[in-house]
Amino acid sequence: MTARKQRLNPRKQPVQHRSKATVDMVLVAAAQVFEAHGYAAGTTNRIAERAGVSIGTLYQYFPSKEAIAVALLERHIADTDHRLHEWVGHMVVEQHSLSEALHEYVTGMLEMHSRQPRLQHILLEETPLPERVHQVLLEAERHAAKTVAGLLRLYPEVRQTGLVHTCFVVVQSVESLTHRFAAHPNDRFISRTTFVIEVVTMLLAYLTCEARQE
Repeated sequence: MTARKQRLNPRKQPVQHRSKATVDMVLVAAAQVFEAHGYAAGTTNRIAERAGVSIGTLYQYFPSKEAIAVALLERHIADTDHRLHEWVGHMVVEQHSLSEALHEYVTGMLEMHSRQPRLQHILLEETPLPERVHQVLLEAERHAAKTVAGLLRLYPEVRQTGLVHTCFVVVQSVESLTHRFAAHPNDRFISRTTFVIEVVTMLLAYLTCEARQE
């Protein structure tokens, strides 16, 4: 294993309940430190202090702050996937209209990004990603598009034919727009309610317009 891979990968995986709790505390603390101080100033000493553990304990599990950031990103990917499946399942059971389904999707993504608005930018733009995480991220994007396409096939008013490709654009648009809106609360030109309505209106127009002929 190269030195770079050693710095980006966890040193060991927690097995016992106490070890898992320690790793959870470190990751929660790291998210708070990165949010408050940024990535460059988010040192392992600050993270250990916020977590209430010794720096030696932190290094038992993570060889560097880069490895901590990678672990946070992996959790973010897993959490996003879980929330997406919850949304799809809820829409299928409740049989909401297309407009209602999109409203819940946009609102849910906005709520998720609003919790720690700076963190995702830090993780995606400032953290050196190992190839395995980059591939996981790409696969998560493809999987999200297929998951949303599976739901939207239930709505006859959706007129796009290459639905997986269409839903890739939908997922990327919602991810980008909600992240941008949540990350800059002081620069908001429109209210949160208006933002959601505008995004849903855009998505409805895109999904229900005449399918483009290739």
